[in-house]
Amino acid sequence: MNALQSIIMGALQGITEFLPISSSAHLIAIPWFFNIDDGNINKLTYDVMLHFGTLLAIFAIYGKKFVTVVVEGLADIRKGALQDTLLLKIIVATIPAGIAGLLGKDLIEHSLRTPFVAAFMLAFVSILMIIAERVNVKKIAISYPVAIAIGIAQAFALIPGTSRSGITITIALLLGLRRSEAVDFSFLLAIPIILGTSLYEMRQLDVHSGGMDIYICGAISAFVFGILSLKFLIAYLKKHSLDLFAYYRIGIAVLILLFSKH
Repeated sequence: MNALQSIIMGALQGITEFLPISSSAHLIAIPWFFNIDDGNINKLTYDVMLHFGTLLAIFAIYGKKFVTVVVEGLADIRKGALQDTLLLKIIVATIPAGIAGLLGKDLIEHSLRTPFVAAFMLAFVSILMIIAERVNVKKIAISYPVAIAIGIAQAFALIPGTSRSGITITIALLLGLRRSEAVDFSFLLAIPIILGTSLYEMRQLDVHSGGMDIYICGAISAFVFGILSLKFLIAYLKKHSLDLFAYYRIGIAVLILLFSKH
């Protein structure tokens, strides 16, 4: 891998981390298309750097709101007012994905990373997106049961082809959250997940890995394209439905099934 290829991979990470199109499918197809070989880098170190870039990107957009949630949540906890504390709802919603990641990592890595699974989840979540945009659900506020349900949906995002933002926003809409609340809660929920993933991977980080320019290029690219993709998604969903992403995902699913047979 060279610096230019690292920029391409960083851009891919930044875009697919936030757009509801599934990062796993693209992170497999794009390196093949551009003939990118990562044999000359430490893959774990590179993944940590890309996650760090996307973490900075989401903080650039949602950092102020997240800090406000934490400060207000801690104040509410001290007062004993737990029922409407958004911070605790985020913590509760994070637990399912955390448990699934720790206990199901081997299963996911060795049994679920197949073209059929990725294609199936791409199509299945796309159908849910289309349904979510067409059913009329009574609008409700974020409660603990709703937060837990969205958290469980986030755990399913570990399955290739799902998309974390895609499944959490879709389930939030189906449960009755307003569009802006669904998007905001989805990405506030992403902060502890991306942070936790980065910290977990850093246990085996090789700080003496060579080619630091490649790692830095990837992190900066992930940061820049992460900000651009997140801003685009927020603005797009204010005026448009998830349909465009759903149809795109279905097209990718078909391509995966076609090319996996050759």
